Amino acid sequence: MSTPIPAEPVDVAVVGASIAGCAAAIRFRQQGRRVAIFDKKAMDDRFYKRLCTHFIQPHAVPVLAELGLAHLHEPAWSVPTKAVFVTPGGLVEGPGNYLPGDQDLYALNLERRVLDPALRAAAREQGVRFVDATSVEKLEEDDSGWLLHTHGEAGSGRFRARLVVAADGRRSRLAKELGNPAETHPNERSALFGYFTGITTRPDNRSVFIMNEKDLACVYPLPGGRTQLVLFAEKSRVEGWSGDDKVRRFLDYFDSLPDAPSMAGAVLEDGLLGYTDYPSQIRKPVVGSVPFVGDAALSLDPMSGVGCGFALTSADLLARSFDGRSLAGADPAAGLAEYRQRLEDVILPHAEGICVDSLVEKNEVSRQRMFRTISGNPELSQQYLALTGRMLLPGEFQRMLMRAMMTRRTAPLKL
Repeated sequence: MSTPIPAEPVDVAVVGASIAGCAAAIRFRQQGRRVAIFDKKAMDDRFYKRLCTHFIQPHAVPVLAELGLAHLHEPAWSVPTKAVFVTPGGLVEGPGNYLPGDQDLYALNLERRVLDPALRAAAREQGVRFVDATSVEKLEEDDSGWLLHTHGEAGSGRFRARLVVAADGRRSRLAKELGNPAETHPNERSALFGYFTGITTRPDNRSVFIMNEKDLACVYPLPGGRTQLVLFAEKSRVEGWSGDDKVRRFLDYFDSLPDAPSMAGAVLEDGLLGYTDYPSQIRKPVVGSVPFVGDAALSLDPMSGVGCGFALTSADLLARSFDGRSLAGADPAAGLAEYRQRLEDVILPHAEGICVDSLVEKNEVSRQRMFRTISGNPELSQQYLALTGRMLLPGEFQRMLMRAMMTRRTAPLKL
């Protein structure tokens, strides 16, 4: 069965209804454009991504308010938080907030079971059309834009759009269709995480990140006294954890860390989730006249905690690049060029460091010296938090760190 092409095309067709897709659709709709979202899954309120640690980095939290989701900052829905790092060289906590003078800037522990349905509801309230349970099988471009060939429960169809946005995730079908292969980088850690009750976390709701040898153990406070525990561990450490013994060994690991809360009363809500092989992937942000956002553009080691934040930010950067532009003539090409440049300036500088950190072999003496310098310098500690919150570019932090380490090295001895 084939359905006719609608008389009036949409301005923007977004392929993929997860964080980046919904955020892009909302932002384009706020510009007064006609927008449709296509997704192969049925988008009801029960659907959300489960394999995610949902730590929204502070650089992306303001985007939620711009999308009409400021209410998700409230305690019933999320926990405003700040990172605390327990490092080989000492505690990195930083004074005040993430950045000097900005006391309202924080990270957000916001579960996907809350965020995903809220984003879809916001998109519908804005007037975005959902074409779910429908896959985009093929794209054809002509002088008037794009023709999308689709297939869903009702059969095959065709839709017209002036701009197509690829937001279809890590395994992007559009990337294959358009010839945008992923550049892959190895990740030498596995991950395990679960949701627990019965754990007493810090009274200030800080999220604690404990560096233990080559691992990172994370403790996230959640609404209602719940806690998410996440372990990013060298693969050899956890490869033998299985069966009924798996949860016990997971909790024993956290109990062995002097800076983690006690696991004595911990009760697992459901089974542990995780992955054993998750290499980082980076694609070109634009191929031809199609922009890629979210995991379709770059899907990085989850230990960095940037997945949700980069999804929101890339969608926002794309929409901003088209603000005030038409979707005809030379404007689309100019908007795409601006988006490419914005992504390369704002997001890609972080990707290189994330990919390097996914390789567990590091010089432990150098790490200790670096973190002793950071933890012993309140200003540098705050800048480190800004770096990990993706509000400071790696090159800028590296220059600050080198100056601090040189100063420390050449300081006169106290007699």
